[in-house]
Amino acid sequence: MPAVDINFSLVAPLIALAVGALVVLVFDLALPARAAVGWWYVASLGAIALSGYYTWSLWPQVAGGGTLSAYAGAFVADRFSLVMNAILLGTALFTVLLSSARSEEDMSGYLALILWAAMGMMVLAGAGNLMTVFLGLEIFSLALYVNVAFKPQNSASKEAAFKYLILGSVASGMLLFGSALIYGATGSFSFQGIAAAVTKTGLDGLGLYMKAGLGLALTGFAFKLALVPFHVWSPDAYEGAPTPVTAFMSVGTKAAAFAGLVRFLAGALPPAALSPAVQARYLLPLWVFAAASMLLGGMAALRQQSLKRLLAYSGIAHAGYLFLALPALTAEGVGAATFYLASYLFFNMGAFAAIEYLSRSGRDGSDLESWSGLFYSRPGLAMTFSLFLFALTGMPPTSGFSGKLMLALAAVHGGGWFLLTILIISTGISAYAYLRVIGTMAKKGGAAEAAATTPAAARQVPGAAEVAVASPASGAAVLPASVVNAALVLALVLAAAGTLWLGIMPGGLMATVSKLVAF
Repeated sequence: MPAVDINFSLVAPLIALAVGALVVLVFDLALPARAAVGWWYVASLGAIALSGYYTWSLWPQVAGGGTLSAYAGAFVADRFSLVMNAILLGTALFTVLLSSARSEEDMSGYLALILWAAMGMMVLAGAGNLMTVFLGLEIFSLALYVNVAFKPQNSASKEAAFKYLILGSVASGMLLFGSALIYGATGSFSFQGIAAAVTKTGLDGLGLYMKAGLGLALTGFAFKLALVPFHVWSPDAYEGAPTPVTAFMSVGTKAAAFAGLVRFLAGALPPAALSPAVQARYLLPLWVFAAASMLLGGMAALRQQSLKRLLAYSGIAHAGYLFLALPALTAEGVGAATFYLASYLFFNMGAFAAIEYLSRSGRDGSDLESWSGLFYSRPGLAMTFSLFLFALTGMPPTSGFSGKLMLALAAVHGGGWFLLTILIISTGISAYAYLRVIGTMAKKGGAAEAAATTPAAARQVPGAAEVAVASPASGAAVLPASVVNAALVLALVLAAAGTLWLGIMPGGLMATVSKLVAF
C-alpha cells in the first residue's frame, strides 16, 4: 500500500475556504446577528482572498508544466487546476457581493455553504482519482441543494431544491456506479492507473465493464453540466433559487463539472494511447448531447418572460458550446474551453448582478416586463446590462466574441465541423432572445420608465421582496443600504471591465491557457 504523502500547502486554498466558513459560523454564535452581519461578509471575502493568495503562491511551482501531487495521488495541482481555481474563486467573490442585499435569517449558514460549495468545486478541479471526483461533487452538490431552498416562505424554491436533490442524486449514483465498473475493469481508481491500463490493454481489451462504466460516468457529468436530455432540473432550480445562488450555479457548476470531466477523460481516453478516431468514437454521445443542448437551449430561451429562466436555457446552450473544444482531447481544446469559462464568468455574473441591482428598487428584476423602458429611466444600468447581453450573443468587442472564436478555432483544428455548424445556428437563434431583452428596455412609455415617476410604495411588484432591504426597525440582520449599493455596483463594474478586457485584449489570458494542459 503506497504511503500517503501529506502536503498542506497543496490543499491550503481549500483549507482557507473551509476555515473561513467555520469562522462565519463562529461569529454567528459569538455575536448578536445585527452586530455580526458585517463580520460574516468580511470573513467570507477574507477566506476567498486568502484562498486566492495560496493559489497564486503555487503557480511558480507548476508554471513550467510540472504537476504537484499529494495524498497518494488523490489530489494534484497543475496549471489547469490553478486556473480553474481562479475562475471558481471569482465566481464565489461575485456571489458574496450579490448576496449583500439579502436579509433572511441564518445568512451565516448561507455564506458558509457558498464557501463550502466553492471548496468542493476546487476539489473536483484537482482530483487525481475517481473517489476524489465523487468527494468534490458531493461537497458542492450538498451545499447547493440547501442554498437553492434559501428563500423563506417560497414554495417554488423548495420545489426546485427537491427536484435538484433527486436528479442530482441520480447523477451522483450513476457516476459512482460507473466508477465501480471502471475499477473492476482496470484495477485502479487513479487516473494514472486507469490510463496505464488503457494504454496496455486498449479499451476493447478491457471489456464490457470499462465501456459501461465510461458511459455511466459520462452520463453523470452530463447531468451536472445540464446537457440535454439531462437538463430538466436546471430551469426550475435557476428560477426557484435566490438570484446570487442562481448566478453561482450558472458558472461554478459548469466550471467544476468540466474540470472533472477533463480529468476523467485524460485517464479513460488518454491521448497518448488512443488515436483521435478512437477518441471521437467514444466522445460521440457527448457531441450529440452538446448539439442538442445548443439547439434546445437557444430555442427555449426565445419564449421566456422570466430572465432567470432565460439565462437557465442560455446556460444549457453555453454548456454545449464548451464541447466544441473537445472533438478530440487536445491541449488547444481544453485551453479554449477554459478561456471561454473565464469569459463566461464575467458576462454571466454581470447579467445576474444587473437583475439583482434592479430588484433593489422594489421591482422584480427577473421579470422581463420590469425592464421595459429602462433606457429612459436608468440608462447606465440598461447600457451595462446590454453589454452583458451582447457578450452572451457573442458580439465584438466583448469577451463572448473572443471566447467563441477560440472555441471555433479549436473545433476546426480538431475536425469538429458538425458542432461548429450547430454553434452558428444556435448563436443566431439565441441572439433573438437576448436582443429581445434590449428591445424591451428601449420601449418608450414602458413599465420601468413609468416606475421612475411613481412612488416606491406604489410600484412594488409581487415577488420582488426577495432582495428588499429590511428597515432598521425590523430587527433583521442587514448591511447598511450604502454598503449594499456599493457591493452591487462593484460587481457590475468588475463584470463589465472583465467582459471588455477579455474582448479587447485577450492575448494575455490566451497565452496562459494555450499551454494549460500537457497530456
